[in-house]
Amino acid sequence: MSSPQITSNQGSMAAFLLTALMTLVLATQVHAADGGTRERAFVRALEQFDAAKSQEEYRESARTLEAILTDGFRNGAVYYNLGNAYYRAGDYGKAILNYRKAKPYRPRDPYLAANLQQALAAAPGRLTESPRPWWIHVLFWTDWLSFPAKVRLSMIGFSLAAVVATTGFWFHLPRLQWLTIALLVAATATSVDTVLCRADVTDSRRAVITGETIARKGIGNSYEPAFDQPLRDGAEFTVLSETTDWTFGHFESVGDGWVRNEFVAR
Repeated sequence: MSSPQITSNQGSMAAFLLTALMTLVLATQVHAADGGTRERAFVRALEQFDAAKSQEEYRESARTLEAILTDGFRNGAVYYNLGNAYYRAGDYGKAILNYRKAKPYRPRDPYLAANLQQALAAAPGRLTESPRPWWIHVLFWTDWLSFPAKVRLSMIGFSLAAVVATTGFWFHLPRLQWLTIALLVAATATSVDTVLCRADVTDSRRAVITGETIARKGIGNSYEPAFDQPLRDGAEFTVLSETTDWTFGHFESVGDGWVRNEFVAR
């Protein structure tokens, strides 16, 4: 009596896995783009960078790269080279921001890691970094794989689990249920990491101060300063709230305060 029940469960599991796979595909779908236009713009930006001799010329290269990041398009190479352009331009806050955006796409790139540390060291407003999220310690492999690789592995894992579950159902092989469960656990863990990584990739709360400004206790220059010292270029913070002209953020080891949007990069 146990075998029919197991095969029925396998049929239900196969249906569930196919649904989960489609959900993952939709959740990780990227916007379609004119790849040729972006590729030409990227090459032009690199040429501008190579020919640049002044900070303003490096900013011109950065502006060309910024124009590529439209319609939800994200790319690790673009973020990395944006970081390089802004660093050469002396805009350390923007350099740090873009190096961090590149990290999920190039987690093991030693040049990216070195450039980020160099930008952090050069930034006059560097603050204590926020502690890493708890889930990074649980999903210890998260720093080994890029975001696109996690997407592919999740899809492959769910696909294999669906195939194994379907095979067990049609050929009445209840022992395949254990293999299905093992594949499902691995795929689920990877997909959870993928979703969390996507949240980090698209995190609109990550921000950095550019230039030098005074954080206020309220919206408006009439409010008292929130901190003893002004915030300077490269001070990273988490956005808590915002208005048309002001952003309220949490600055690690310093506190919370309002800053004008013209001094904020995100």
